[in-house]
Amino acid sequence: PLPLGAPQSRPASLGGMAAESVSVTFHVECTKTKPGDAVFIVGSTPELGAWKVAGAVPCITSRQVFPMWSSEAVTLSAASEKVEFKVIVMAASGDQPDKATWEGGPNRVLHMPKTPSGGGAQLAASCAWGEPEVTYRTKLTGGASVGGGQGKRSSDDKMGRVETGVHFQIDETGDGLGELKPLTSMTRMASRNSALVGSSGSMQKRGSRHMCISNDGLLNADMSRTPSLMLVDADELAEEVAARSEEMEELERQKLNEMQRRMPSGSLLESMRNIIDTADKNNTVMLQGFNWESWRAGGGDWYAIVQTKIQTMQDMGITDVWLPPPSQSVAPQGYLPSQLFNIDGSKYGNQASLEGLIKAMHESGIRAVADIVVNHRCGDKQDSQGRWNQFTSGMESRPSFAGVMDWGGWAITLGDKFSDGTGQHHPGQFDGKFDAAPDIDHANKKVQESISIWLRWLQLQIGFDAWRFDFVKGYSAEFVGLYCKKSAPAWAVGELWGDMQYDDSGLQHNQDRHRQDAVNWINATDKQSTAFDFTTKGVLQEAVKNCQYWRLKDSNGKPPGLLGWMPKHAVTFIDNHDTGSTQRHWPFPDDKVLVGYAYIITHPGIPSLFWDHVFDWGENHRNQIKELLRVRRDSGIPVDAPVNIQCADHDLYLAEIGNPPALRVALGPRQAGEPDRNYWSPGPAGNQFRVWVHRKEEKPAEKKTEAPKAAPTAPQAGSPKVAVSFTPITVDGQQLTPNAVQGMSKDELGKVCAKLEPVVKAAKDVMASK
Repeated sequence: PLPLGAPQSRPASLGGMAAESVSVTFHVECTKTKPGDAVFIVGSTPELGAWKVAGAVPCITSRQVFPMWSSEAVTLSAASEKVEFKVIVMAASGDQPDKATWEGGPNRVLHMPKTPSGGGAQLAASCAWGEPEVTYRTKLTGGASVGGGQGKRSSDDKMGRVETGVHFQIDETGDGLGELKPLTSMTRMASRNSALVGSSGSMQKRGSRHMCISNDGLLNADMSRTPSLMLVDADELAEEVAARSEEMEELERQKLNEMQRRMPSGSLLESMRNIIDTADKNNTVMLQGFNWESWRAGGGDWYAIVQTKIQTMQDMGITDVWLPPPSQSVAPQGYLPSQLFNIDGSKYGNQASLEGLIKAMHESGIRAVADIVVNHRCGDKQDSQGRWNQFTSGMESRPSFAGVMDWGGWAITLGDKFSDGTGQHHPGQFDGKFDAAPDIDHANKKVQESISIWLRWLQLQIGFDAWRFDFVKGYSAEFVGLYCKKSAPAWAVGELWGDMQYDDSGLQHNQDRHRQDAVNWINATDKQSTAFDFTTKGVLQEAVKNCQYWRLKDSNGKPPGLLGWMPKHAVTFIDNHDTGSTQRHWPFPDDKVLVGYAYIITHPGIPSLFWDHVFDWGENHRNQIKELLRVRRDSGIPVDAPVNIQCADHDLYLAEIGNPPALRVALGPRQAGEPDRNYWSPGPAGNQFRVWVHRKEEKPAEKKTEAPKAAPTAPQAGSPKVAVSFTPITVDGQQLTPNAVQGMSKDELGKVCAKLEPVVKAAKDVMASK
């Protein structure tokens, strides 16, 4: 558009002769930008581009001061009395001038300051997009003050508080700073800041934000957007920030959701990473929030049932909830998806209910994990040959998503029974086969882009934070890594369920090949995803079912599952909707479930709980799991804590976890005995499991000065301790130290003697015969 020529009315006359040059800094309030854009100033002088967008002066902002944009100082000639300019928005790179957006209205006008003796001047021009006012602040470098007055102003000549929350002050140093009148745009900005923090609290103080001017007389945008610590209580401010952080993230999520189809994917992902924090695996505990029959519950609104359990989940320390596949599906459980954008078609509830659940979870600090089923997809239309290989997205409300996920036979791997021969690739060499639905060609670039867009939509529109990838043995691990990189989840986990090694006697002790497959898969994702530890599940349930606890120690003395090799990427579990629930394809023994949880919760890795065990097996069962989670949390063991296995016999497993040891756990029917009571205190215990927690050192009580007491005339009976000294030994898994022996009762000492006396006698007899 051509620049408009109608000048604005001139402000109060500055009188005098034109300055030789003027250093101008522009400050603009503008919310019209999207990520990747910037604000520019273009004007009538060569220094401002001479109305050519390619020569416009850029302004910058930051997350802390947005929507305030500021330019660097631009030196303008003062030969003319005025300079016209406008504000534009375009790509920050400046390489798309034809797509620049010009603000409407007449051109803005800068009137050059004048001084009787010539010299230079500094000028700060402030304005807001769409508002006609331009406010000036001028500093004359020749010693004269604006308007011809000179000398120091009196301390009484100050501007008082402005009710909008913006403060100004007349210069008291005699350096020639002029007055600055408040902008209506600044008033609006201050009102918005006040509204953001609510009607109560420390941030409601009207003087909590100021218009701050640097020593050079120019606006300091960073300081102007910073709360004054002299007017804000630090503790109250911290509480206010914590209370509002989720709200601000939600607002940012909504903004990105509106813009996601109009933003370059790189810029979008960068912005998404600012609102979706990477999960801390040391503190992550996941709950599978459904079972195979959940779609039948709640009158078609399973999400409403889950929402009623959020407080219980929070109390237990659960950080993530894995929710069922969210899309319309041919099978009610969700694992034969068709229209991926159609959330209302799910048997678990509609889109509004799902979004409400996730919002409530976020308010309680719990992340939502989506079940991503993309190995296969069911067509909702047939081609001319009757093959179900025509796919529609199910998106009707947002035109910008038109065509995304609308696929044909070209999206199916060659050789598949649903293929029409127009695809590009055959399945990978190691891809597993899923016969119930068309096998999707993930090597196809269009498929990759469509799935990436859908995943980002699940994050920004629905609110999901993380991914659980279903049936990942059906397509290459590199694509899981790609989808994670294209959507920036808080974390991800894949379901790699392969066959374990058996022989004529049953499950083999050595399952290294099985867990190596998981390691290879994780590495192939570029470590973008973790994996469910099926190796640990298989070995652990065999051990507890047949009282073969020797299985829980590999040939190198480590845990035998994935957690023994890659604990940071191992998600341990007892059962899920396939292995347990009503399907029971590979169930953990029901009477040993708590023994299993005692193992995975006290050991390294990321523990995952099953809905049935937490909410369907009774309050007592849930409370025992809760106690195990509490001691894990209180002990602070990291996700990769070392494991010192002290015993792995047929009827007893005993291990200490952490360095130094923070937890001690015994599994099996055989009693492990009592450890050193000066180091360990009892923790949760149940049928065939027991946990001890490292005793925290208590600070010694302050000694009180007391009058000396007379010494007893004779020692009291039983008061002195017998001095003992020997090298610590382990008996039946119980470590015996001098301190441990000192702390034992007579009955306990008698049991120890009964165990040791036959050994000592036999040793003496053998020694005598030598």
